[in-house]
Amino acid sequence: MLVALRLTIGWHFLYEGVWKIANYDEFSTTPFLEQAKGPAADFYYAMIHDVDGRERLAVEKDEKGKPIIPGRIYLDAWKNQLASAIDKYGLRGDQKTQAEKLYERYAKSLAEYLADNQDAILGYFNSLDRFEAARAAGGDNADYHKKRVWDEQQKLRAEVGGWLAELDAMGEEYRLGLHDLLDEEQRKQGPVPVAYDREDAMNFLMTFALTAIGVCLMTGFCTRLACLGGGVFLINVVLTQPPWPTIYPPAPAVTGHSLVVDKNFVEMVAIFMLACLPVGRWGGLDFFVYRWFGRPVLRWLGRPVE
Repeated sequence: MLVALRLTIGWHFLYEGVWKIANYDEFSTTPFLEQAKGPAADFYYAMIHDVDGRERLAVEKDEKGKPIIPGRIYLDAWKNQLASAIDKYGLRGDQKTQAEKLYERYAKSLAEYLADNQDAILGYFNSLDRFEAARAAGGDNADYHKKRVWDEQQKLRAEVGGWLAELDAMGEEYRLGLHDLLDEEQRKQGPVPVAYDREDAMNFLMTFALTAIGVCLMTGFCTRLACLGGGVFLINVVLTQPPWPTIYPPAPAVTGHSLVVDKNFVEMVAIFMLACLPVGRWGGLDFFVYRWFGRPVLRWLGRPVE
């Protein structure tokens, strides 16, 4: 039954990882992290790249002292992408000229978009400052107050998310535009380079860590290490959505009713229990690892051998 438990948890992790690989272009850790609640929520919000848009929509002052939103992060990223494409594909002559014109066209579109939405974005930042000040000041522990704070946070995130999604889509169109300028030989060298950010790193880590843990548990290879890794992951899952009293928002009723212990907590305890047992040697590759490597090392150290 312990081997069956190992395989069951291993299948859960493996399928989660494989599904994310199959849907890698659509998968993102951001929506999950944005829904974090409870005392550890700010820790998980910090894992999201520029969750409130303060970097990508940074407000500056022009020579007259008026606020402007230049979108420097986007401009710098697109300029670096242009330089990388020129270097990687050896763009020369007309190709290079077209690529530079493409950058100028999108830089102009960016400026126009930010100018058109500047008043709304400035209003959003004013609302965000007031919200953060009010939250820092604290308040009563009443349910209505928790609900108001949560709803206001989600409203602000949705508002800035709309602008950032459009700007990110503009960047993807720019990248595809550079790709369209390439000839067949150049396209064989691979896609136009993409600037990776924290979200990309989180997506990669989450996807392949879950897959690796699942493979190890299913095959019984490095089982204890895989169980520890899976347990740490589940600790984070529990902390992002703790089924504790007074935490808002409560879990949807359709998922059942839990108090402190939920299905994620149960799986976490089970996987840590497996880390304490040699279940990888029972119907797993750890049997051979222990026989061929573990026993000789233990004998060399003068320790008892099972």
